[in-house]
Amino acid sequence: MILKSLFGKFLARLHIALAPVRHNRLMWLEVAVITLGAVAAGIFFERDDPFQIGGEFPWIWLAPVLIALRYGVAPGFVSSLMLIAAWKLMDHLSETHESFPEQFFLGGLILVMLCGEFSAAWGVRLRRAEETNHYLDERLGRMTLRHLLLRLSHDRMEQEILTKPVTLRDALSGLRHLTVGEGDSSLPASLPLLQLLTQYCQLESAAIFVRSEEGDYVRTSQIGSAPNLSADDPLLLHALEHQSLSHLLIEGLPDVELPSPFLVVAPILASDKNVLGVLAIDRMPFLALNEENLQMLSVMLGYYADCVNESEGVRRFLKLFPEAQNDFAAEFSRLLHLQRSYNINSHLVTLSFANDERGRQAINQLTHIRRGLDIPWQTKAGDRLLLVNLMPLANESAVDGYLLRIETMLKEYMGLDYDQWSLTPIRISLAESDPVASLKRVFGVRHD
Repeated sequence: MILKSLFGKFLARLHIALAPVRHNRLMWLEVAVITLGAVAAGIFFERDDPFQIGGEFPWIWLAPVLIALRYGVAPGFVSSLMLIAAWKLMDHLSETHESFPEQFFLGGLILVMLCGEFSAAWGVRLRRAEETNHYLDERLGRMTLRHLLLRLSHDRMEQEILTKPVTLRDALSGLRHLTVGEGDSSLPASLPLLQLLTQYCQLESAAIFVRSEEGDYVRTSQIGSAPNLSADDPLLLHALEHQSLSHLLIEGLPDVELPSPFLVVAPILASDKNVLGVLAIDRMPFLALNEENLQMLSVMLGYYADCVNESEGVRRFLKLFPEAQNDFAAEFSRLLHLQRSYNINSHLVTLSFANDERGRQAINQLTHIRRGLDIPWQTKAGDRLLLVNLMPLANESAVDGYLLRIETMLKEYMGLDYDQWSLTPIRISLAESDPVASLKRVFGVRHD
């Protein structure tokens, strides 16, 4: 079994090396066509010297160079070997045999390898930039979703404060804790979600469905007696195509009397555009079918989907640091994945203060000078107060700037510097072999 596992890993690495995912599957066919096409063009235009060995410029090497710039070192090297093999074959078939032009092919091969290394280096930079932008887009989407949720909840607060003593914020916080605690299901805490939606969006009969491997939709929870959801339901197809909530009054549905047994079908869509499931509503009050209520429904589903996506990483982090905030744990897991997969660095900065009024005042002031992306976490370690600041996409220069702003603030507002506060900022780079262990050591430090 061990040999089989090692052999499987070897084959997987060999497959990645020979056919990277970022390239199309016709890469090697393209390598052969371009290289042999260059040889054929050389034979057609200059039959006596198709490789331009005696010419002013070796034009035939443009083919391997182009391949190396497009795909990297390995395809460029294979293209160069094909040129050498083509020369050997033509020399073998010719009546007059020539000596092998070592300098011609050695120089061309070195040029191709340099171009391949250039392509690989810039490919890595491009992938890192794409992942950074993807992370920022997701972060912006989550922040926009939460701000919209905050605005909608404030609009309803005045009219609901007497009848619903539990605020929407408390309900969503409880739902998030449930998604972290229930990790065995693809849609954990789906029934509490339905109950929350029933309370705030006035649902009467609805169900949550997930797609099975066979393509059917299987319900995970329900309120009332909702019918089954068909895979070819027009509302469902429209919702999945546009990745947004769909209802019976939208345009583009089939022109029949009742295209769907449901009033509303909404995808449970996370910020990364991954559809986790579908909410189908077949009964709700007529007055609840308004734009504001449906918008609230979509926002709450998006919030729940993000909580589900983050639940595994949050659960692992909270096992080690039970007092951590969910937002901090989720962002830490996300950034650690970016660091290990794409070498996009982030940092943690921890500061320790005395557990007194002056220490609490200093921490409150420091939370106001953080960057917009930073996530602070205030906690205790022994008899000290800790401020742990998570700095996404931050290099050493960003950390230096943050610490300089802290020192300036302490001098201007508190009248003391680092030495007088007895502060020793601790930096933890997520590029370390085990940043979690470094953070655990910080919490294990005892101060006199």
